[in-house]
Amino acid sequence: MKTLFYSIITMIVLVGSACKSSKGNLSLRTTDTTNEFKFVAEYDTEKTPELKNYLDSALNNSYPLDKDIDLYVNLNGKDKFNLKTKEGFLEIDFDKRNSSPAGYIKVKKLTEGIQKAIQK
Repeated sequence: MKTLFYSIITMIVLVGSACKSSKGNLSLRTTDTTNEFKFVAEYDTEKTPELKNYLDSALNNSYPLDKDIDLYVNLNGKDKFNLKTKEGFLEIDFDKRNSSPAGYIKVKKLTEGIQKAIQK
């Protein structure tokens, strides 16, 4: 009976630690319709510094990617996108209807750079 109990406890600990380990976790999704461009990245939290460096450089601003944020980022005065982040997660929503083609291209290039930064 003791052996069974210790075996169950050991299995619970192993499964729990495996679930918390996010090494190698990467999920990238892009949705590009006539009205909206949406990019979602779920990534290993160890990639946060590389992603932060890239975004800070590309947007000329500093964003705390390890915190829960939900804000609008201004691209050039007219065009903006919604940036949502928390540790290991980033989402960009860009409304094409109220934006210029140049803004769309800039956001698309930004997401391509994000992909490269977290795939290194």
